[in-house]
Amino acid sequence: MRGSRTLGLLAACALLGHASMGDAQVRDAEVRDAAAETAGRQALETFITQWNTADDANLRQAMHFPFVTVPGGGALFIDNEPGDFSAGFEQMRATQGWSRSSFDFGAYTVVKSSADKVHAEIGFSRYGADGTAYMQSRVFYIVTKRDDRWAVQLRTSAASPADLGPDERADIVAAARQAVLDFFTAFNAGDAEGTVQSLNHPHLFMTPTGGFAVAETAGDGPRPNFEQMRQGENWHMSTIDDLEASIVTRDKVHVELTFTRWHPDGTRYWTVPALWIVTRAGDHWGIQVRSLMPATFDARSN
Repeated sequence: MRGSRTLGLLAACALLGHASMGDAQVRDAEVRDAAAETAGRQALETFITQWNTADDANLRQAMHFPFVTVPGGGALFIDNEPGDFSAGFEQMRATQGWSRSSFDFGAYTVVKSSADKVHAEIGFSRYGADGTAYMQSRVFYIVTKRDDRWAVQLRTSAASPADLGPDERADIVAAARQAVLDFFTAFNAGDAEGTVQSLNHPHLFMTPTGGFAVAETAGDGPRPNFEQMRQGENWHMSTIDDLEASIVTRDKVHVELTFTRWHPDGTRYWTVPALWIVTRAGDHWGIQVRSLMPATFDARSN
């Protein structure tokens, strides 16, 4: 589900208290990688083939570890090693009568791609022993290339509830968007603890090449080093250039955004597209996954 393109550069600057930084949205050309998209699709074909062997050992060969599942509701499951992961085939047989699953590549959508990472959505079905589909839905995957091998590394539901009305959806998107704005407000104030308060934990940060950093609690993980950014990059502030809610459920929103870092003289030097997954844990909407794509503009070495 696409929509809710709501925030441009000027609006973001105004909301963050920096309305003077530019008069137009940053719009670099979208970068796609056709070879990676083909490889990502092949990785998903391998994944579903191995899934249908109902053998965890086979399925693990189609995955990269650490492997992440984002169920929503503030939960984040990380299987650090292959032996940590189990798909629960026997339980699916016992409780659902599961026999096999399939991907609908006719309903396959690449959201973003780069040389080392593909964000994609696909439809899937589960079938009973009589061949009847008893479940149909959509799932979102992050597929990465590591050691010259493409495999699945993150999965989460991509289906919005059928009874999610427009007013409720708008309220959910507004809450998730506010969590993103709170992060940038704290970031531009040089408030490292404030950025952490806008997160949900465990929290996952994923680099453009698929590298992982996990903070299990609010006390873990690196904090933004604003002094280092000022000294090393001549950073002054960051802005949101684009923000769009794609997947929306009652406890999880996928936010496709682009952000830019600026020098004090008003010139930009780094623009990055990203996926942030915002979840609701109790009453707290917080950012739980940040997956960056390669920069569309990078003048940090200039």
